Amino acid sequence: MSDPNSASRSVALDAPETPEALEHIDVELGLQQARAYLTGFEQAHFSHHLQAIRAANLNGEQAIELECLQIMAASMQADSNPNQLLLKARELLGMAQARGALLAQAAAWRAIQWVQTRLKLHHAALESVAMAAELYQRSGHPALAMLMQVSRCPVLFMAEMYAELRQATTELLQEGAELTPAMYQLLLNNKASAAYYLANEEGNALLAKTYWQECLSTHQQSLLFTQQHGLAYAELVAHLNLAVVSATLGRAEDCRMHLGLLHEQCQGKPMQASWLLWERVSKVLLQCHEGSREQAWHALLALDAELVKAPAHGIGHRDATLQAMRVFGERWGYLDQALRASLMQLKQERSRKRELARALGETVNAVIERPRLLQENEQLTQHGSELELSLAQRNQELSAALAKVQAEASVRAAAEAALQQAHDELEQRVRQRTEELELAMRALMQQEKQLALSRMVAGMAHEMNTPLGNARMAASAIQERSQELGEQMAQGSLKRSQLQELLAGLSEGGALMDRALERVGDLVQRFKALDQPSSPEVRSEFDARELIETLSANWQHQLQQRGATLQLELPVALSVRGHPQALLQVLQQLFENSLRHGLAGRSDGQMRLAAHSDGGQLTLQWQDDGCGIPPEHLPRVFEPFFSTRLGQEGAGLGLTMVHSLVVDLMGGQIHATSPAPGLSRPGGARFELRLPV
Repeated sequence: MSDPNSASRSVALDAPETPEALEHIDVELGLQQARAYLTGFEQAHFSHHLQAIRAANLNGEQAIELECLQIMAASMQADSNPNQLLLKARELLGMAQARGALLAQAAAWRAIQWVQTRLKLHHAALESVAMAAELYQRSGHPALAMLMQVSRCPVLFMAEMYAELRQATTELLQEGAELTPAMYQLLLNNKASAAYYLANEEGNALLAKTYWQECLSTHQQSLLFTQQHGLAYAELVAHLNLAVVSATLGRAEDCRMHLGLLHEQCQGKPMQASWLLWERVSKVLLQCHEGSREQAWHALLALDAELVKAPAHGIGHRDATLQAMRVFGERWGYLDQALRASLMQLKQERSRKRELARALGETVNAVIERPRLLQENEQLTQHGSELELSLAQRNQELSAALAKVQAEASVRAAAEAALQQAHDELEQRVRQRTEELELAMRALMQQEKQLALSRMVAGMAHEMNTPLGNARMAASAIQERSQELGEQMAQGSLKRSQLQELLAGLSEGGALMDRALERVGDLVQRFKALDQPSSPEVRSEFDARELIETLSANWQHQLQQRGATLQLELPVALSVRGHPQALLQVLQQLFENSLRHGLAGRSDGQMRLAAHSDGGQLTLQWQDDGCGIPPEHLPRVFEPFFSTRLGQEGAGLGLTMVHSLVVDLMGGQIHATSPAPGLSRPGGARFELRLPV
């Protein structure tokens, strides 16, 4: 027979709830739904339901009850440790009893029952179910108490207490008005399964026939009930059960009809391995009733041999096959095989009885152990009372010591108050001094800003003074020449040679003015560039080695004119991601700075450019062997218009632009040093750039 409890799974399979529907779940409503699940299978199937409840705000009793329900779900997982689950469930039961939470206690007993069932402690599980039913009844939940009475039936089935199961299901089915469809269906299946196994075990043929009729009619009633209430999964189970029973009774037409409906309603989906085995058992039984004796007997023996090798789906299939071998072997004269089948049935029955006896023994041991545990509990209680008296005496001693400490503390408090007053006065003086220092710092910073602005304005004025003076001088000359030309034209004494001379003067003055204004424009543009570090240039992939080699080739003419050399130290590959045009401008400015300042007045000189990439950083080192930078000037080399040759050459903006491009645009760092010359190294200026790549 198929699992008599599987019909209850239709509750989970036919009406699933989605996590989205439980996103804003009401805690109490969610717990009510979880309590109504018949089996641990449903708890496992609705694990998202339990997780949604856990995500809500729970009080202590609700949290304990939820933990118990999750233990029921965990008991269905093959990789869970039942002993650990049992210990945790008993711990939760103690916590619930300490709080007097009846619902949480009932949930704990249910969790204990499911773990005991997995450990095959069926008799202990029956007691746990009874405890849960009593607690639900006391807490005013008669529907849940009825649910526990129904849940007792699967435990009776697993304990092989078929007569008790038949009686219990018959009594409960008489209270049909108080049962949900899932509970009613579970009882029908359990009653039919009890009749099936009682029929197989009954030696009296007349009584066995009564059990078979009861099994068949109950399964037919179950099928009709599932169709009326839309329990699709349970309907499939009913068809399978009816096919097995019909095949056992030799009702070939009914068996084939139910197997056909089973396949039709499965809609081509693969069936469970256990169901496929039951289908094979049914077909072999039909062959025994209808086919050739020899072929049917060999088919029966082959099926039994296969079940011996693959017993993973339960012992029900093997029981049915051995029962058929015993019945048909006696009928057809295969007495040896029939006897072996009977012995094998007896062996399996003894094995199950031994397992049940072991489980019962563990339960009995637990009952026998209970008085000893109660005695130990009384001893612990007495010991606790003695400890309480000892603690009370100790508390009195501690109170006296505390009074003494409090007296000493009052003296210390007075001293601390004096210290605190002195501390407060000191803090007040520190705050006043700090405020004075802050005012002084702000004044100093303002002076520094004004000084920097003054230097910048003075530098700008100094640089622009010469080209503007030249422009004014050229404009004045042009004006004088124009007046002279006008006078001569008015007198009519203008000669061709004079005209050419005047035009040449005007052209020379215009050229001078143009050069002067171009110089002013260049200064203005370079000054504006200091306030515009950002550039429309975006980061891109480029070969830094190729860019440096191209610049070096462009500088060769200037280097030859000055008699200088440039040494490159570059890796074989230097592909980076950055701002190629900005890097080109930076290197160009460093090259011009070395020529104009570092190597000024020399007909030779050496420059060196080294580069290497380390992880996410490109490091460039530019160095010359020129005059270097005095230590007092190093902190100011990147300031606008700072130059020791101001007015002679340059505007003092080159290194300022380099700093702006490196720091503001490329997000890097630049440092200037001027090492003193030594025996193995030249002096000069050195600039180190570190750029993110």
